[in-house]
Amino acid sequence: MRLSTFTLNAVLLAGCQPRFDENEGLVTTARVLAVKSEPAEVKPGASLALTALVAVPPSSAGAPRPTWCFCNAPKPPIEDNAVSSACLDATSLLPAGEGPSIETQIPGNACVLFGPNAAASGLRPRDPDGTGGYFQPVRLDLRSAVPTFHLQRVSCPLADASSDIATQFAAAYRPNQNPRLMPLVAAVDHQAIPLDPLPKGARIQLQVSWSADDAESYAYFERSTQSVITRREAMRVAWYASSGKLDAEATGRAENDLEVTTDNVWTSPDSPGAVKFWVVLRDSRGGTDFAEYDVSVLP
Repeated sequence: MRLSTFTLNAVLLAGCQPRFDENEGLVTTARVLAVKSEPAEVKPGASLALTALVAVPPSSAGAPRPTWCFCNAPKPPIEDNAVSSACLDATSLLPAGEGPSIETQIPGNACVLFGPNAAASGLRPRDPDGTGGYFQPVRLDLRSAVPTFHLQRVSCPLADASSDIATQFAAAYRPNQNPRLMPLVAAVDHQAIPLDPLPKGARIQLQVSWSADDAESYAYFERSTQSVITRREAMRVAWYASSGKLDAEATGRAENDLEVTTDNVWTSPDSPGAVKFWVVLRDSRGGTDFAEYDVSVLP
């Protein structure tokens, strides 16, 4: 079984979704590319707004409306997927809404089912991701498409630290905020050009940026030393186009890299026509921003 796209902060730097397409960055059918939540990190039972980036190629009449559900099935240790296979079963789903954007409420038992509080219900406590985070699975369905899963970061208390460390961590930790994606810019031979229209059959340099404050510093519990340290978010950009060829499907900056730009190269098609770009910026704690661009390739 294959589960489709995951906006999974645990593997942001390794490639964010377990797909096996040869060209993940090429969008030829309707797909959910990302989900942005406001706020980016919430406590169990809190309200939030969720917005999906539903990508469709220029020839499509319009984007289908996603249906949203929370999954309430913890992943068994023997499963390798990011969410339980039970999340494909309607009996494990809690309806959350319909449409490109919804306002909803995170289930109150998120830290029990998917966090360190699982022992209270006899379940195995979940392990945090590489940034210390826990995630509530959210399923999105488009008509006649494979389900997509967004992992919503949830604030859970430390469960394996002393009371002093837990108090120190709670005082120092600040919930994640979404980064803000700056406009896409284009160049040929390192000379800036308008984003629209673009020349055909050309290698076009693309660049996006964010502010220095978007790569937030955050408190992290280092279990090996039982201490609270400060880390800085890594930043990752996923690139998509409806035609042409991208050199890379993802680029970004590691947590110790202070640069606020990342670059890619797109080879435009040899024939003219309409093209769409989608750019998704994610920080390593799951914060997200995205943009869609409609451009044309010259005759």
